[in-house]
Amino acid sequence: MKRVAIIGGGASGLMAACFAAGGGNSVVIFEKQKKIGRKILVSGNGRCNISNRNLSPDKFHGKNTRFVHNVFGKFGLEQTIDYFSSIGLPLIEEKNGRLFPASLQSTTVVRLFEYELARNNVEVRTHRKIERVVRSGNSFKLVTAGHEEEVFDSVILAAGSCACPPAGGSRDGYDLAAQMKHTIHEPFPAILPITIPLKIVHRLQGIKWDCALSVVHGGRVIASSEGELLFTAYGISGPASLDISRAVNEASTGSGDPSIQIDLYPGYRHHELETLLESLWSDSSKPVSFSLIGIMKTPMPEVVLRIAGVDPDRKVGDLRREEKKKLVDTLKNFVLVPGKPRGFNEAVVAAGGVDVDEVNPSTMESRIVPGLFITGELLDIDGDSGGYNLQFAWSTGALAGMAQR
Repeated sequence: MKRVAIIGGGASGLMAACFAAGGGNSVVIFEKQKKIGRKILVSGNGRCNISNRNLSPDKFHGKNTRFVHNVFGKFGLEQTIDYFSSIGLPLIEEKNGRLFPASLQSTTVVRLFEYELARNNVEVRTHRKIERVVRSGNSFKLVTAGHEEEVFDSVILAAGSCACPPAGGSRDGYDLAAQMKHTIHEPFPAILPITIPLKIVHRLQGIKWDCALSVVHGGRVIASSEGELLFTAYGISGPASLDISRAVNEASTGSGDPSIQIDLYPGYRHHELETLLESLWSDSSKPVSFSLIGIMKTPMPEVVLRIAGVDPDRKVGDLRREEKKKLVDTLKNFVLVPGKPRGFNEAVVAAGGVDVDEVNPSTMESRIVPGLFITGELLDIDGDSGGYNLQFAWSTGALAGMAQR
């Protein structure tokens, strides 16, 4: 029998505990918050986007994404679906392959984990922040913030990232991994809204629009997405914006400034959009901004025209050919320069973390400290929005737990 300590009661920690509890092991979860699973509760807007039917390593990012392929080769989507089904949680599929609990409540996920922990005699200690992990021979001494000390045979470090501090995100896991001599790639926020300093864009607050977006940095496209864009009081958000936010923030930390190119009419080719606009300009006496209200939400016509350098009050008949061309070019390539990345408070996940080359992808065991296992978002792997990050947490937690048997 082994004594196994799990630091962190989030997705990967709970999964690790359930799998580690087999074989007569004594398992203890140390959670610094007053409850376990707090990030699970807020995920998927309270519905918990457990995974995605379109699971693929190309949905993940980090210094070494081959790690993801190895992890999912051992415990992937089907094993995850089977596990949740076995504990009474069937999944349903929604748009873009997103998988949710059939109850559509994240509270269901946490309640079923609580039941499984109790059934497997896993001890859960809340309000227990681990300050230090000390390797001593073949065992580990854990020291809490309250100066409690306890010895375990192995430790699963599942403390999560610094994203979403209101739900418990912090740098604690990185600090503990660094104590054990692991390399930490400095985290930065991923999957979050984007600040756009250009004030005239803020007038579009509340407008949702289907667009195609590209991030350009160093003369090349480094990310792209298509879908709903939400204009906000400070910039842009919505699914299409969240999909490119990681690339924007990563590029912002390097040399040169990235730009975001928005095609407001991805369903139209350039010449088709020209033809559409010409059909709207049959009445030469109309103000050009008024001529566009049939194809845009207010106040989009005025904002787009001003960015294109065209006076919104000009009569259609007074527009020069080059002004018409500039307007079409703007609609097909609406260029915005992002501002400073927003903080971890708004981030769904954090990119960066523990170097995965220092971790065995088959077991999650440290290659530096035998008996130490590292899981979930603490690792230098982050996924796209849509259930990919939770899937990585379930998979790495399960592998670390199974390695305890």
